[in-house]
Amino acid sequence: MNFCSVNGIEQNQIDIENRGLAYGDGLFTTAKIMDGQIQYLSSHVQRLLLGCKRLALIAPNKVELTEQLSQVAKQYNLAVLKVIITAGSGGRGYARAIDQNNDVIIMVHDYPKHYNELAIEGITLGNSNQKMGINPMLSGLKHLNRLEQVLLRQELTSTQVDDLVVTNINDEVIEATSANLFFWLNDQLCTPDVTNSGVNGIMRQTILQKYPDTLIKKVTLAELANSPAMFICNCVMGVMPVKSYNGHSLSMVLPQDVRNTLNQKPTNVS
Repeated sequence: MNFCSVNGIEQNQIDIENRGLAYGDGLFTTAKIMDGQIQYLSSHVQRLLLGCKRLALIAPNKVELTEQLSQVAKQYNLAVLKVIITAGSGGRGYARAIDQNNDVIIMVHDYPKHYNELAIEGITLGNSNQKMGINPMLSGLKHLNRLEQVLLRQELTSTQVDDLVVTNINDEVIEATSANLFFWLNDQLCTPDVTNSGVNGIMRQTILQKYPDTLIKKVTLAELANSPAMFICNCVMGVMPVKSYNGHSLSMVLPQDVRNTLNQKPTNVS
């Protein structure tokens, strides 16, 4: 970790009674810093503010948070920024304190060096044996309760692929282990419905705005197997083309076209 602050003070410690630690009571966002600027900064701030509203947390001041994040990012040419907002400490059991005050944690990490190579060569995808639950109360949110993703990544380490396609308990394709999924069916760009499961990522939202004809649909693994091309995406890796799915080679032309449209070039990682 290159930098950490808690409530504007540079430090790397929090109260052991913090509700984010005890109950996952909070949310986060992860962004890419490039040339001293946070990509999609306004979208990340908006995600945090909307997430606070959904979780009934006191939202930080939009202008102050934006300025604080911008000042931190200026120090870095290429890095990963993570912002965590928790419900602070106090309260009794699950009940928050009446005078609850949030904790805002800002961290900066190195950018993953292998992302450039994967973006050029493409990644391999398989299917997860585990299934996500259905939770409309929290769906779409980047909340701090990430045990499903922890278990999915644990499963991934025992495979020979780069990532896994994850379904929910209704056998609907949702996303990859830490990224959204896009695919083509019948010459139509599609992405899974994340209304009841998964995360509505900022890169997903950006692509949907850029490609308004994208079909948001419920899809099964059997249907996905007919896709000639697909990619996964998030704000740190960008658009990551899939070169093979369950051992079957896929075209990388269409995903690379999306990368080019979004002006995502390989990043020089020293």
